[in-house]
Amino acid sequence: MAEATPPGGVLVALPGTLLPPTIFEGVALPDGWRWHGVDWLGGPGDGELTRAAAELCRHWPPSDTAPALLVGHSAGGVIALQLAAALGARLAGLVLIDTGASAINHGDPQLPQRLRAQWGEAFIDRFLHRCVGEAALERHGERLRHYARTCNPERAYRAMCSLRRLDLTARLSEIRCPTLVVHGDRDPARTWQHAMALAEGITGARLARLDAGHTPMLECPGRLSQALGDFLTSRNTGRH
Repeated sequence: MAEATPPGGVLVALPGTLLPPTIFEGVALPDGWRWHGVDWLGGPGDGELTRAAAELCRHWPPSDTAPALLVGHSAGGVIALQLAAALGARLAGLVLIDTGASAINHGDPQLPQRLRAQWGEAFIDRFLHRCVGEAALERHGERLRHYARTCNPERAYRAMCSLRRLDLTARLSEIRCPTLVVHGDRDPARTWQHAMALAEGITGARLARLDAGHTPMLECPGRLSQALGDFLTSRNTGRH
């Protein structure tokens, strides 16, 4: 039986494109755990997901807190997959939320082109509505719109294009840490097949299916909190 690890640590969280890292903060965590959101789109680099992953890898872990787990949502999940493959057993755990190893059958293949041609308030509203749904946008719209307006549209365009070029399927076997894959049943961007491919490709990965769209952190934070709590507890007790 694996020796139990002390509870507590940090969840390093990477949001999807044009979403602020604060979207994770409404999801309650077990005692001793805390969120550390990373604004990868606004940080160093030019928006390319591979470069963002390389930059994070150079500075891992982001603090002295141990253990440090990685949480990636949507495009942030594609960054997290690359980082997890590079870190191997050095990563304490991985959570992937509504993302995938490739963009095959992605629900909106022309989104980068529309962003470049239509950038502005109307585009941002349509994008956020699709990402978080009407109810969550009513609750959180002001801060979501504020963050999106501050983003560099060319960086967002490059992020969306690089996501659609990458296929990380062959690298899933390089991920060596406990992994939880979370998928919203009503996600308009990523399919259940994307989640299944992650769970099948990463050894020992667990799969949680939620009644949500693309962004369960804002749509059903309580149910996501339970899934994360169960995962963190199983990790501490050695049950994967």
